[in-house]
Amino acid sequence: MPNITLSKAILIAGLIGAIFCAYEALTKNTVENLGSNKKLSSSGLLENWRNGNVILLIRHEERCDRSNNPCLGPDNGITVLGSERAKEEGTRLKSYFELDNTDVFTSPTTRTVQTSDIMLGKASLLSEREAICGNDIIDKLLKHKIISRNLIVVTHNTCMKDLIRSSGQQHSWRPEYGSLLFAITKNKNEIQIVGTLNAIDIPKYPSSI
Repeated sequence: MPNITLSKAILIAGLIGAIFCAYEALTKNTVENLGSNKKLSSSGLLENWRNGNVILLIRHEERCDRSNNPCLGPDNGITVLGSERAKEEGTRLKSYFELDNTDVFTSPTTRTVQTSDIMLGKASLLSEREAICGNDIIDKLLKHKIISRNLIVVTHNTCMKDLIRSSGQQHSWRPEYGSLLFAITKNKNEIQIVGTLNAIDIPKYPSSI
């Protein structure tokens, strides 16, 4: 009887250990949500931003062709509501992250161009041939990234997932309209994802670091 109890205890301990290891491996590979101001501050993004080491991907705002809300312009663009949210997000971004040391690019689709114009102002337009997506997205981002200057790309949810997947992390995240994906450059050939942030979670003012 004591042997059976001991065997059960060993089995339970083994199962607990396996579950713990599996959980640790999963969370280690999961992109962090920077939704709280505390997480955003502790992430080191502000310091990296000041040093021009950040790559930021932003999803376009609400698509007109997938919404019942009034369109801002063409049917392949964003909604009026999306434009209002883009304006608010731009105000918050410019308040929290100064954009003087930043290069802005946008996908050539109407919805990304409208989002970029309203949120950030004038941006460099990427051609379809230059689209920053796919399995080689890291190489494409680094090609457009200038040393000591931040890079912002207004893009699509599939491209954001491409970056997560190419970085070897979990990609179950579903980017909301206007959501952000932050990464930093580690060296000439490497990008490290820092985390994600929904538009509504962008602080109005920078916190001290």
